[in-house]
Amino acid sequence: MKRRNFLSAAAVLAAGAPRLSFAAMQTYLQDNATMIVGFSAGGAGDVASRVVANYVKTSRGMVLTPDFRPGAGGTIATDQVRRAPADGSVISLFSVSPLLVAPHLAKVPYDSSRDFTYIASYVGISVPCFVRSGSPFRTWDEMLDYARKEPTKLRWATAAPRGLAHIATDAAFRTEKVTATFVPFKGGADAVTALLGGHIDMVVSSDFGPHLAAGTIRLLAETSPNPNASLPGVVSFAERGYPIAIPASYGLFGPAGMPTAVIAWWEDALSEMTRSAMYADFLNVINGYPLFQKSDEFTRLANNAFVEIGRQIDQMGIRL
Repeated sequence: MKRRNFLSAAAVLAAGAPRLSFAAMQTYLQDNATMIVGFSAGGAGDVASRVVANYVKTSRGMVLTPDFRPGAGGTIATDQVRRAPADGSVISLFSVSPLLVAPHLAKVPYDSSRDFTYIASYVGISVPCFVRSGSPFRTWDEMLDYARKEPTKLRWATAAPRGLAHIATDAAFRTEKVTATFVPFKGGADAVTALLGGHIDMVVSSDFGPHLAAGTIRLLAETSPNPNASLPGVVSFAERGYPIAIPASYGLFGPAGMPTAVIAWWEDALSEMTRSAMYADFLNVINGYPLFQKSDEFTRLANNAFVEIGRQIDQMGIRL
């Protein structure tokens, strides 16, 4: 990769208007870019990264290559973003857990409020609690009743250990006086495979869309405020008054200090993508809902969520 092309592109773009000219965009496209994904291939994060890669390739000629780096709940990949050049050649898929949850629970080599550029968010996602369709648990309350009667026998998992879904569901169980057994997996796809194979009883993850469409799973509860919480029989964490019910989204972020014109290029491209047929198909696949936030709003909301999550973790008494 020729880094000087990205740097020269930033200089050209800096002089342009917020909606970039074709010539300026072509300058930025002189090299390929890498999109680091902190989860394993095959899950919702895979789909969320590839829709961006496919769109900018089709509409703007940029080759954006997803680079999957699973492990440690996404924190390893996040640190790689911190150490990347801030010229636009390396960006990453934003997910709540490694950036807004992990720093409260473990020592990480980055500061979420200082070490990154929050570029834009482009989709709201559901993170439901679900069981396989043949499960004896027809409702959330039936599952809770079983867990109360048989402590530790309920086995469950999330896409990222100690991530937002893990913390939120654990808080819900504590509220309901339920003791269950958490089973760690590297990613949501692996957890769902274990669920469908009968090795665990419940998964809390955004990796559910295709399985719901195929009729192989059943939604019981929704951890974040979004349209799935209004589906018949789906319990809302927010309505139940559980300690954590924070909206989740996918977006893009990069190292601190990215040129404002490169950020504007991505804002423009992602905003355009949300009006495309490709995006509509993507929403159907992941059961997401339309959302677009430019860098300023995305940064403000991320910082506010970081504080709120920390407050809830302190109340739960689980901060390390």
